[in-house]
Order: sequence, then structure tokens, then C-alpha cells
Amino acid sequence: MSKTLASYYQQAYACEHKHFNQCFYCGCEATERDHCPPLHMLQSIIDLGEEADFVSIAACYECHALLHNERLMSIDERFTKLKKKLSNKYAKALRVYNMWEENELSEMSDEFAHSIQAGMKLGKEASERLAFTGFSYAAEEARVTVREKTKEFDVEGTTFTDFKEALNYCINVLKVQKSDFYKILVEDYNGDFNRALSQYRHRHDKVTAASDGNTLIKDFSKQHKQNSDFVTRTVKHFINKDPSLTTEGALEKLYNNYIKK
Repeated sequence: MSKTLASYYQQAYACEHKHFNQCFYCGCEATERDHCPPLHMLQSIIDLGEEADFVSIAACYECHALLHNERLMSIDERFTKLKKKLSNKYAKALRVYNMWEENELSEMSDEFAHSIQAGMKLGKEASERLAFTGFSYAAEEARVTVREKTKEFDVEGTTFTDFKEALNYCINVLKVQKSDFYKILVEDYNGDFNRALSQYRHRHDKVTAASDGNTLIKDFSKQHKQNSDFVTRTVKHFINKDPSLTTEGALEKLYNNYIKK
């Protein structure tokens, strides 16, 4: 690359000594410089007249590799994208770390415990990297102050600064089913506990209602000596025609229309 193109980038450096040699994106040891936008895309960006930060900043080998082909024009965009990539890459390890506790290892076989322990260690490291908030940095023309605010997780008015603690609160206090809730929380709602809790309860209530409805149909069929398939089909037919009907209401209608003498 010519000297002219290279001169587009300002070198950004951490303002505080504790962040020297630290990856801006995840806090690991920095071995590379991440260019924003990527060096190999610079010529086309210049030709198109696109706006960009044109900054190079300290990064670890993995973050640099993950961002290498990302056509993102600001450090903030690259920071956000990197977190998503790390989260996806270490999703399995994060799940192991968040779902298991050290005191459960003694109940497992040695081989399984070793596997879970390794996953927990990797997941804990990934969790710490995801929680890293960056640092203030200075370049030739400006100083950028990064608000190093710890991420907070709101769970129905109770605030946590640790994802795993918030998850355990939901499991132990709010009594959600661990595996089902974690899937909704992470895959469907990207860590939004309140939306995940709302969806979890909605699904749980539907399952409970369906189970209760099946019990009512079985009891009704037995009491009135009716074929249970006939009763089920008729109840579904009534509810499809009138969604406001409950299973009890549909059974009452069935009784009055077809069974009552």
C-alpha cells in the first residue's frame, strides 16, 4: 500500500496506563492494529467517498481476525459487531458456563466432569471478554472518551451487573425451567430478561392450559361415556368458531347440544 493511503489512518492509543497493550474490543493482550475501515477496503471506500473514522486501534489476534472483512466505518460499529461475533463463536461454552455450577461436578463421571469444567472455563473467559467495555483513547486530532459503564441486566425491577447472577435469580427465585428459559433468553431475545420472562410465561401458560384442557376432556368423556376423539374434535370445532370459548365452555356446549336429554 502506498504511503498516501496509509496516511489516512490516525494511530489511536489508550489514555490510561492500565490499558496499554490491551485489546480495545475484549481486553485481552493486544498483538495487532485493527484498521477502521479495513486496510484492504480503503481504496474502494476512498473512491466512493464514504465517511469513516480512519483510525487504527490496538486489538488481539482473534478480534483482529474476526473484524478483518467487516466493512464497518466506525469504531463503535466494529465494537458492537465484534461482541456479536464472540457471542456466536463461543455460544456453546457460554451456555455451559451459565448453566452449570462447580458444586455439580462431583455428581458426574470423571470424563463428563472434565468436559463440563473445560467448557465452564472457556465460557467464563468469553463472558469476561463480552463484558469488557473498551477504554478511552487519543489520536492525533481528537480524544475519544469511552464511558466504561458496566452492563446492567434488569429482571422485573431487580438490577444485576452479572448475566449469570441474573439468570440464577430467574431459576432459583422466579422458578423458570433452566434449559427452556435460557434458549428463549439467548436465542430469541438477545439477553433481554424481561421480554424473555414474558414469552416464557406465555408459552408455559399455553402448555399448562392445554394439559388442563386434555384432563377436562378425558374426565368428560369418561363421565358421559363418549368417545374421547369425538369430544376432542368437537371441542376444537367449537373453539375455532368462537375463540373466546374455554375448554370448559366448549364442553358445556357439547353437553347441551348433543348429550343432554
